[in-house]
Amino acid sequence: MLKIAIDTLGGDLPLSEILEGALKTIGLNPNVEPLLIGPQEEIDGFFAAKNVKTPEVINANREVDNYTNPTTMLHDQDDSALVLSYNALKARDDVMALITCSATGCVIVGSIFHLGLEEGLRMPLLGALLKHGNGNDFLVADCGANLDVRPKDLVRFAELGSQYMSVQLHIEKPRVGLLSNGKEDGKGNAQIKETFGLLKANEKINFVGNVEASDIFDDLCDVLVCDGMLGNVVIKTAESVALLVNSWGNDENINSKVRSQFAYNDMAGSILIGTSKPIIKAHGKANRNTIVGCYKQLLQRLGY
Repeated sequence: MLKIAIDTLGGDLPLSEILEGALKTIGLNPNVEPLLIGPQEEIDGFFAAKNVKTPEVINANREVDNYTNPTTMLHDQDDSALVLSYNALKARDDVMALITCSATGCVIVGSIFHLGLEEGLRMPLLGALLKHGNGNDFLVADCGANLDVRPKDLVRFAELGSQYMSVQLHIEKPRVGLLSNGKEDGKGNAQIKETFGLLKANEKINFVGNVEASDIFDDLCDVLVCDGMLGNVVIKTAESVALLVNSWGNDENINSKVRSQFAYNDMAGSILIGTSKPIIKAHGKANRNTIVGCYKQLLQRLGY
């Protein structure tokens, strides 16, 4: 039986919320089941109360949170759920992928040192799938892993993002847009202007030009290229819109389409691209629906 590992620690919500999600993943595919990394006793108790057989568990009682130094994690936290998750990914052929809510920096550093990267990558690409106003998906690349990047790094993001959208979403020649402060060719700082020229000259990339923030959701591109700082601002802004809309309650004047457009807990997590095995980094506020969404996303990516 093949496994998708779920790091049950590191999120903001109680362990039971992550386990409710894990419970819903059981049986989604007859050839794949969850592998839970977390406190064995609590996990056993949860599934016993549900009268369901406990999936395989790797016992871990230590979590990696936002206060954990990524370098310290590598040397001093071999017993943490995240490190044990990476160990299982590296050592076991039956463990195909990982879902984790742990701190982004630790997830990134751990992926490099425990799994390794594709040739030519300094850091993995963290891509987030969002939806245009018409419902079509687009990939924000990068959305938080790489804050200080060079123009050639952004070109690599465009290549990796295009490959992902082509293989996973079956988009022929994905359109690549570069996030800037205006759509005109000459807009942007020195980094953006140099990147624009490199993308335009790259025959492997279907570059459609600059995309400004006000046009992000207008279906102008399939891959939105930016550094991790700007990309993180984009997805956090989308999350804040989701929270704002949800705070309006059940007002009948609010279009349900608006709610679904920004229902980020149902939109899975960010994809780590460039590692030897797939990893999805869910946000810290991930709930049961997020875990199920991530699991389904991985099943699709893995061809199940």
